[in-house]
Amino acid sequence: MSKKWRASTHAISDIRDWNRQGILILQPDYQRKEVWGEAAKVMLIDSILNGIPMPKIFVSSTIKDQKTVRTVIDGQQRTTTILAFLADGFPLAAPYSGEFVGKRFSQLPQHIQEEVLSYDIDFNEAKGLSDEELREVYSRVNKYLVALNRQELRRADYPGDFLNVADDLANLEFFDDCGIFNATARRRSLDVEYVSELLAGLLMGITDRKDAIDTCCKEYRQWEHEAKRSVFTQFTDIVGDIEKIFSIGAPINKTRWKQKADFYSLFFAIRSLRVEGLSLPDDVAQLRGDLSLLNSGIAPTSDIPIFSKYAVYCVSQANSASSRNWRTHFLKAVLRGTYAGSIDDVDQRQVIMEIASDIRFAVANDWSGDGCPPVKEFVCPACGLRDESADLVPSVLFWEKGTRAFQVTNAKWAHAGCLENLEISGVIMGADFVDAYDEESQE
Repeated sequence: MSKKWRASTHAISDIRDWNRQGILILQPDYQRKEVWGEAAKVMLIDSILNGIPMPKIFVSSTIKDQKTVRTVIDGQQRTTTILAFLADGFPLAAPYSGEFVGKRFSQLPQHIQEEVLSYDIDFNEAKGLSDEELREVYSRVNKYLVALNRQELRRADYPGDFLNVADDLANLEFFDDCGIFNATARRRSLDVEYVSELLAGLLMGITDRKDAIDTCCKEYRQWEHEAKRSVFTQFTDIVGDIEKIFSIGAPINKTRWKQKADFYSLFFAIRSLRVEGLSLPDDVAQLRGDLSLLNSGIAPTSDIPIFSKYAVYCVSQANSASSRNWRTHFLKAVLRGTYAGSIDDVDQRQVIMEIASDIRFAVANDWSGDGCPPVKEFVCPACGLRDESADLVPSVLFWEKGTRAFQVTNAKWAHAGCLENLEISGVIMGADFVDAYDEESQE
């Protein structure tokens, strides 16, 4: 590299002064978010108090408005930790066990404060590096010296509009409360990576996660404004529907839908319905009932075959395109009864009938979820007689007259021969699905 590097030493007081004067850039756009937890911060200060040297900090310096401005290339976490401590941002708590336990910087004896301020740090400083060269240095240093995750390295390798949009969306208030990410994941930009996956799905369709994000980072580094705004709005509209479904009384962070695989499929099921021009009505009570049924019933060991199948697709190759597509297709069929207010889609009817019949013919008799009874027999509401048939041929699944949301939890069984005596809004004939059910039951 033709640019000149020089080694220099600066006291902590210099770093403090640069920051106060606004001539220290701590987090350029290619840097990762603050990663350190409280324990790591405290032990860095402990090392300073004990005079233990720390690794070099890499900076680039340029002249702006006749002042030397330094940009931190590597060492941002150490620098921000030091500045936070000087500003009384945190006390010397566990695992620190020295004589100053519980004290903040301003509470330390004067001579100790002076020792901290005079602590020398070695710098590698470059002059005149372009933004592109800064990113290259950052990427090289962190690829070979620090264990950064893939998303953190993308900030250096692929700066641009795509990651900026992902950053903005990851900062939606919804993601603060939904339970998908913990604090550590957010510090490591894993929230941005996941949102990038969702964005990539909107742009490229459902695919495997490994290739899609990098492809979009490259192709959408410069993103036409209207197209960018359209995708941003599409994303927030989908999230808005999810917020409406999981209200204060039924928070998503208490359900399986906060899991990344489930949320991904729910997100794209809603997207697919919205693309068809369908919208979520104000009354989502019946839909919540179905999602509650799925939440309590889905498990690899479930006695409800289709619930077990869904769970397996969440565990086995959960991020493969085939697993994601299957789960999305399944959830779209469940959601459609509320979004469309009808039961006339072929795929929807197949999935709803399969769920209802799987529950009806479940082996376990102690099913505690909502919905159809977990036994073969039912009492026909038209004739009042009990039905103990071992197959679906003589049965129908129907929804009463006036139904606006066609879900499993508000469906009822009746005799096919009694159908003319019922007032209905929708019906699925058991005879139409006997082959599909028998085939599934033999797997």
